Amino acid sequence: MRMHHHRTAHPARVRLALRLACTGLLLAALGALGALAPTTASAQARYTCRDDSGNTYTSFRACPQGMKTTSVSAGPTASEYRQERSPSRTLSTAPAADHQQYMSERCRSLKDTLRTAYSRNIKADTQEGMRREFERDCREEESEASSRYYREQREARQQRRDEDRQAQQAQQASQADEARHSQQCAESRRILTLKKARTDLSEGERSDLKRFEDAYMARCAR
Repeated sequence: MRMHHHRTAHPARVRLALRLACTGLLLAALGALGALAPTTASAQARYTCRDDSGNTYTSFRACPQGMKTTSVSAGPTASEYRQERSPSRTLSTAPAADHQQYMSERCRSLKDTLRTAYSRNIKADTQEGMRREFERDCREEESEASSRYYREQREARQQRRDEDRQAQQAQQASQADEARHSQQCAESRRILTLKKARTDLSEGERSDLKRFEDAYMARCAR
């Protein structure tokens, strides 16, 4: 009968195999984490620009010539910028001035075009030419229109104050008339009461009393 002998693995070899297996698992895990880690992109600068009319907008490019850079800040990353659906520029347009209603159609149109130039993507050199034209042909007209508007505003305020004062005076006069009327009626009622209490009135005095009472009733009995 043959005897089978089983060989036992050497402990050092077992430990080496385990270390190699653990190292492989660790490297695989690190590789997976590296694949999941997001890539970073450099942030872009955001410029805030303002023109002579007070219009402002933001852009990821330097402000064009003729505009003032009011601030520069970090914007979104390049990848985020490419993914944006909306335009990078946001515009805040001031409303038309009230005095423009007194300007000519040409100057008013030129003023409105300058006011909304950036929302309409008008080039900087075109805007500069329009500004020169406005200064040459419309600046004095705008000054006169502004003076007229504020003069009429002052006159309207003064007229309202005068009307309010006249209304107050009329109310005070009406209240004074009411008070005077009440006093006169009270005095007439007192006299009428005294005369009615007399029993020695003559025929003529009774006739006078009757007329006095009729007048009192017509004036004071409300």
